[in-house]
Amino acid sequence: MKISKLNASILFVVFSTFVSFAQDTKSSEDIPIEDQRSFMILNLSEQVRWPNLDNIETFKIGILGTESIYNNLNKVAENKRLFDKLIDVKRVMGIGEIQNFNVIYVNTAYEYLLKDILEATIGNKILIITEGYPTNSSMINMVQVGETYSYDINRMYFREANLKMVSTLASYAVTSTELKEKLYKKAEQKLYVVSRENDQQKEIIKEQIKTIGSHIDSLNKKEEALAEKDNSINSLFLEGELKNKKLEEIITIERENERKINEQIARLNFQKNKIDSINTRIQYQQKILNDQSSDIQEKTAILQEKNIIIDTQRKQNIVLSILSTLLLILSMSLLVAYIKNKKLNIRLNAQHIEINEQSRQLSLKNKELEQFAYITSHDLQEPLNTISSFIDIINEEYESKFDEDGVQMLGFIKEGSVRMKKLIDELLQYSRLGRSKEYEDVNCMPLLDVLTHDLQNTIKNSNAEINYAALPTVKGNEVELRLLFQNLITNGIKFRNPGAKPIIDITCNEIHETDSVLMKDQKYWVFSVTDNGIGIAKEYQDRVFDIFQRLHSRLEYEGSGIGLAHCKKIVEAHSGKIWFTSEKGEGTTFSFSIPKES
Repeated sequence: MKISKLNASILFVVFSTFVSFAQDTKSSEDIPIEDQRSFMILNLSEQVRWPNLDNIETFKIGILGTESIYNNLNKVAENKRLFDKLIDVKRVMGIGEIQNFNVIYVNTAYEYLLKDILEATIGNKILIITEGYPTNSSMINMVQVGETYSYDINRMYFREANLKMVSTLASYAVTSTELKEKLYKKAEQKLYVVSRENDQQKEIIKEQIKTIGSHIDSLNKKEEALAEKDNSINSLFLEGELKNKKLEEIITIERENERKINEQIARLNFQKNKIDSINTRIQYQQKILNDQSSDIQEKTAILQEKNIIIDTQRKQNIVLSILSTLLLILSMSLLVAYIKNKKLNIRLNAQHIEINEQSRQLSLKNKELEQFAYITSHDLQEPLNTISSFIDIINEEYESKFDEDGVQMLGFIKEGSVRMKKLIDELLQYSRLGRSKEYEDVNCMPLLDVLTHDLQNTIKNSNAEINYAALPTVKGNEVELRLLFQNLITNGIKFRNPGAKPIIDITCNEIHETDSVLMKDQKYWVFSVTDNGIGIAKEYQDRVFDIFQRLHSRLEYEGSGIGLAHCKKIVEAHSGKIWFTSEKGEGTTFSFSIPKES
């Protein structure tokens, strides 16, 4: 108790001393430090030049600091202007809002990462003014030195933000060394003043503690004497009271205990009688329950037997229902399939009859056309031979009587008759193609060996290169297949680019297709003959396989224009198809398919 009173007295004296010391050492500056900060922010902003100053209507200053800093700056800037523009001061609630301001003030008390702020404002013409950060850490960094402010600048951050400073801003800025010296001197002065005043206060406190200690000792002695007397009186009084209270309490407790025991005995007797009656009732009910239990067991056994019979019948009914449903579905499916097949068979039979009739008529027409072509070409031979003979006689006997124009005209007539004879011969050959249906196995490798040997002069004169390998054996007419390859190879050599070496590649692949008529898979050999010639323009590609179709003049490329028509007729006679792909100036690939024997 004595120690607590002494400590309280000492703490009161020390607290009073330090309060008086704080009041004596109050700043003597005329302008409060909060106002100095606000004036400094406005003055520093006025020393910077923005390139887009004319486009700024209101000068916006964002505060990343405490509420008091925001309120003070708002009060100072209320009736002031920057660059003749109104000043709008607002608090910034996050880094994402920085882009909406011209100046951002950041205080270390607000715990924002300065690096993130600088990265978010690179190139955006935003001035960053910080307070309390390390030197050269932002564009302008304010530092409180005693009761005034100094600042340092970082030119690199100014350049990155696309801002310029006036000369006065740089001239009044301090370096990090100067700033440290100022802070050190100010701290040294304060420390000296505080140490002197602390020494004086310590002496006063010591004297006061001594005085208080003597008073406390005398008070403690008096209190000890009084406490001893009070203790002796209180002990005697308590002993008497305790004895009286104990006697009364013992008597009362014994009476109460006796009353409670009698009540408990009466309650126990009542409960015993009640328990006996309950036991009698329970025994009777137990007998009834036993009878009911045996009856329930008998009925349960009967019920289980019935459930087994019912389950068996239910399963049988389910199986029968499923089988009936399946049989019904199967019957309906068979009926639908039968009806569809019947209709399909009727339609197929009708189509088959129609196709047979069309095939018969087409065969008759083909025979008629072939006979007509043969007869026409054969009958035309006789008058053409007569014309050619008379032209030869005129040339031999009357050539000297014609002038130069007449001789030239006779030459034209002779050339025309020769060309007509070739056309008739080719027409006759075209009519004969596909007549023979007696096909045999034809090995394409020796066939092409013999063909290239026969075309040796043409290949040698054109310096052509014919490439083929691993060609299969097919079912067909050897003479017609030879003519097919011959026409495709000679076309590739004939229609070549001037000055280019003809290169012809012959390949073969096996493919599988579904025949839509026969409804079965069919295998085909697909041959491809690729050249590097002049190609075929798109506007002429739909006429390539027409008979006597020429895409070039006779002066450019000789020929009758029936070669590819021969190829088409030969391939179709072998139940195949022929097609091509070509780009003008980039060569052509002719492909044709021949069914593969299974």
